[in-house]
Amino acid sequence: MAKYILLALISSFSLFATPKETIQEEEIFVGDTVHYQLELTEGVESDLQMEEGDFYEDSTMPSFKIFNIKKDNTKLSATILFYKPGNFILPISWKENGEEKNSTKTIKVKSQLLGSETDIEDSEPPIIFSGPYLFRLLLVLLITAINLYLLYALYLYWKSKPKVVDALWEKQPVLEETTKRLHVIETYLESESIYEKELAFKISEYAKEVYSKRLEKKFLGNTDSEFLAELFDRTHIDGSILRNLRFFLRNTKYDNNQTKLEKEEARSVWEKIKKDMEL
Repeated sequence: MAKYILLALISSFSLFATPKETIQEEEIFVGDTVHYQLELTEGVESDLQMEEGDFYEDSTMPSFKIFNIKKDNTKLSATILFYKPGNFILPISWKENGEEKNSTKTIKVKSQLLGSETDIEDSEPPIIFSGPYLFRLLLVLLITAINLYLLYALYLYWKSKPKVVDALWEKQPVLEETTKRLHVIETYLESESIYEKELAFKISEYAKEVYSKRLEKKFLGNTDSEFLAELFDRTHIDGSILRNLRFFLRNTKYDNNQTKLEKEEARSVWEKIKKDMEL
């Protein structure tokens, strides 16, 4: 008799057994991710149904989102993200003895706002600058205008001041070698004693410097014969002019020549060589 009573109790317990719905989180706030799990009684409930996606209570914005659903015959788990505070029942259904059942577990979602905030402003920007916005804009513009004026005044002051340059820091002009050698000849022609030999050396050095620059080759280390032979090969100067110049330089530079020249005579020698050699 006891066996029949025990069997009747077990049968009645299975008949009225309810599914087990659990949520891992104790407190839930807007924006929290919630982990939901449903476990059905073996052999009684079946055909679990739960949709993914956003769920709306009105047409403005979704109340919550269901995603990452995993299920088998008797178990189902899902992740829910709540967008609003309130009490929510998830849209889940199953078959129980051939009858469709829905979840009755209420999930309470709290708001992070306490209701005592006084500095909450509209998230949308104002259409026009007015009130404190207009005052702040005018203040920024005023400060910017003052800074620009001060910078411009400082620029005018700096520009009006005379520029004093320390002479010790000024870069001294550097004369080209040809200019220096030409100046040496012109100065020597103005001296009281002009020697033909000295004049010939100065003219030879100046001519070599000029053609070193023109022909892009160093001639100062060459003898007069080598230098004039190079000019014969690489310039249009007449050969007779080069031969006469070679005789003049050889007879005046390397002999024991102590001949003095008058200023006009020395000037004439210089002008002729300068013209013949296009110096």
